[in-house]
Amino acid sequence: METKVDFEIKTRHYEKVSQLVPRHSSDNINGMSLTADVLDKAQAVRPTDPRLIDTTDGAIKKMLLAIPHYAVYEEPLAEVYVDLLHKLPPDIELTVLTHENTEALVRRLLRMANKDKLATVVAAPDHIHFSIWAEDAYAIVHDNQENKKYFVEPYSFLRYADGLIADFIMNATGMRTSKSPLYFQGGNMLIGDNFFLIGADYPRNSLEYIGKSIISQPGIDKEQQIYNLYRDYLDHNRKLFYVGSSIPVPQQQSRMIEIGGEEYEEILYFGNKPGTVQPLFHIDMFISLAGRDSDGRYRVLVGSPKLAADILGIRVWPHAMNEIFDNIAMQMSSLGFKVIRNPLPLVYMDDAYDPDEPDQPKRKQRIWYFATSNNALVQNSKARGNVVWLPTYGHGNWEILKATDEMNKRIWESLDYKVIQLGDFHPFAENLGAVHCIKKYIERV
Repeated sequence: METKVDFEIKTRHYEKVSQLVPRHSSDNINGMSLTADVLDKAQAVRPTDPRLIDTTDGAIKKMLLAIPHYAVYEEPLAEVYVDLLHKLPPDIELTVLTHENTEALVRRLLRMANKDKLATVVAAPDHIHFSIWAEDAYAIVHDNQENKKYFVEPYSFLRYADGLIADFIMNATGMRTSKSPLYFQGGNMLIGDNFFLIGADYPRNSLEYIGKSIISQPGIDKEQQIYNLYRDYLDHNRKLFYVGSSIPVPQQQSRMIEIGGEEYEEILYFGNKPGTVQPLFHIDMFISLAGRDSDGRYRVLVGSPKLAADILGIRVWPHAMNEIFDNIAMQMSSLGFKVIRNPLPLVYMDDAYDPDEPDQPKRKQRIWYFATSNNALVQNSKARGNVVWLPTYGHGNWEILKATDEMNKRIWESLDYKVIQLGDFHPFAENLGAVHCIKKYIERV
């Protein structure tokens, strides 16, 4: 049965990047088995006293970017990278993974942005298919005893060849890698000064390893054992909080709709797996850390679709899961965080492709996604200042979102941050990511 809708058609104001994989495409542990070889590697090279690199606190000193060939040659992505390179701090030390056939061009872009002198460019063979999502395939920890940096990797990472990124960077920089028998991704973690957050879907996934590759410990229930292992492999000293909804979260759905007399497939709750307790695939898409307030409480920004709708002068979208974001905000408040709500618009793009063309969808599609400003780069530093780099969405057919871009800017300014607005992140957000997802912090001062 088709549903008639009254939302106007909004086609992309940019060319769709065919090789840009949605960020959730690796989020699956079905069919994995942990081998003895993997477990041996997990113990062979392991930080003795690991401490995760902060998401917010301290000036950004070193950062990793993954810029594959399509991100250089495809205009909507290349424009964003060029803009970002020019707006990053002048003394930042960048490590950039690219392909051999784009190495010279990437070096030129770094030189044009005056970032080349402190940059390390690593060229992967052209046949290695890695993605732009540099945040996810590992966590970065500093071993306090050895004074060395580690890529700590989950057991397996299935998206493209992103599981090889750490190996390429390790060979070029001298960093180490370590294997963990746990399930996690960097974007589903946020690290504060004395705590870290993990989206609750991943501890639940890790429970499936107990009895297979993780031996159950007598006298400790499975949930506590997984909690202990996350702290053991990632950070001994910070307290760990899980982030998830206590009310049901809908999974991805599709339905047939009629728009202007034409049939479309509409995708709702994009990226939500069955049984998820997260309204978005990764918590960095709807939560931002913003340092401590004058009363000592740690501030977190939690996205609000209703606030976005109010600013835009419309009714909240019926499938925006507003009550779920409210539920998580209340939980964060009950844990002692100072919760600040910021606008999180729900938007869509319509594919207007010819269905007879090869490699195109069999039918026209409308995909809904969140235009997230929570997925930002943040720096808290007494010496270098408090700065936030915000993605923007008031572009093309979505110029109306300039209002929510501006409100997000004002919220951060009210928290005493200098705000640097970045370019058009629609091509990234419709694939479940933004600027926080395309980088990895390696070191902060």
